This record gives sequence, C-alpha cells and structure tokens, in this order.
Amino acid sequence: MGHSHSIYVLGSRESTATHWRADIYDRIMNYIANGYFVVYIGEEDESATKEHFSRMGMSVEENIQSGSLTIVNRDVFYSPFVPPTTLMQQWNKLFVSIRKKASGQIMKGFIAIGMPADSFFISALDRQQLVRYESLVAEKYDGGIEAMCLYDVGMIYQLQLGQIISLLNAHQNTGHKRRLKQWNNERAHALIRQGLDAALGSNVTEMVLSFIVRDFGGDEQAVVTQPDQFEKKLQILLGPRATDVVIDNIKKEISKDIAF
Repeated sequence: MGHSHSIYVLGSRESTATHWRADIYDRIMNYIANGYFVVYIGEEDESATKEHFSRMGMSVEENIQSGSLTIVNRDVFYSPFVPPTTLMQQWNKLFVSIRKKASGQIMKGFIAIGMPADSFFISALDRQQLVRYESLVAEKYDGGIEAMCLYDVGMIYQLQLGQIISLLNAHQNTGHKRRLKQWNNERAHALIRQGLDAALGSNVTEMVLSFIVRDFGGDEQAVVTQPDQFEKKLQILLGPRATDVVIDNIKKEISKDIAF
C-alpha cells in the first residue's frame, strides 16, 4: 500500500456524522483486518465512538488492548491554541506509544485519521491556524504513514476561498469512496474557472482572469499558488458584492468536486 496525505470532505451542508460514519468505520475495520494500526481522532465522544464500532461488529476493546485501534477525543487533542509544531509532536508521541504497546506483533504500518475540532472554526485567526497546521504537516510529511484528514462540507464553507485552496494545496489527494484523486494546480485552476463561469459567464471570466494574471506578472499558476492574493485582486476588480457571488460559486464548484 502506497501512503499519502489526503483530505476527505464528508457529507453535505445539511448532513450529520451519521451520513458518513459507516463509510469511514468500514474503512478503518478493513485497515485493521489487513494488519494496519489505526489512530482515529475524528469525534468528540470516545464512548459513543466505541459503541458505533461495536454496532458494526468490531471487537473494540480487543483492538484497543492490542494497539491496533486508538481512539482519541478530537476536542482534547486538537486546539487552535496549541502551536502546529506541538500538534505534530503529539502525533509522534502517539505513534511511539503504540509501537511499544504493539511490540512483538506484525504491523504493516500506521493509518492516522483526524478531524479538526470545532474550536478551529470560531474566529478568522483560528481558521488560519488550522491552515498553518495542515501546511506544516504537508511540509514534514515523508510518506511513512497513511494520513487521512477528515472535514465535513460545513467546515469547508466556513473557510475563506484562499484558505480552502491553501488547505487543498497542503494535501496530495482528495479522498473519495472508491479512489484517491490527485490534487494539483491544473485541477484547482479548472474549478476556479468553472466557478467564475457560473457567476459571470465565460466572456467576462476570460476578461477577469486576464486582468488578474497580468497583475500577477503573467503567472497563471499564481491564481492557485497565491490564493489569498487572488481573492484580494477579485475584490479590487469586482467590488465586494460581486466578489461574494463569485466566491460562493467557486466554493460550490470546489465542494462538489472534492466531496467524498
């Protein structure tokens, strides 16, 4: 199994965890059955999480005792007040602890699954701290584990467009039910164009992009690699009201494309 750092955007804007939990739990159970050790930091209530696994037929306590499953409360583990480097250290400490616990057992590798706490979505500063953390993970990622970053669509919609693109840029793939799909500048650029087309029409889109790319010194990739600047340039060019409409359409196109 080749490892990757991928983002999984779950559910619809109206849905709750019950709509995606079975898919993720089934995936976790398959990983464990195939010899992987899983760390799951995806929910607020550890007892309820154990109960959900039990209902799906897992011997939860047995897997926890062996170290093949570790469940951690995401509200306890994640916080915007904890520096990104410290969060990385917390993950590493978990892996060291599990290796000791699993001493003598055959381990194919680690699967790290996490969903950010709601506290990351309280303020603009908190949301930016989340992007910094994900960017640091991307910078340090060496392919040694499978990293699955879970979000729901509601979380994505709370982010600014520039933050969404930066978050996606920090991942190698988007996760879907039957496959991983590579995230790259070309895919991002196409989705931005689709959103612009939906809001402005293709002719106006061409004009807007030509102005913005020229302002970027002719660098078309800067629309994706400097998303915060792209958003600011849109506001200067179109004004706040029109920009809000455009950004909402771009978010819709991105959300549809990256949905699990």
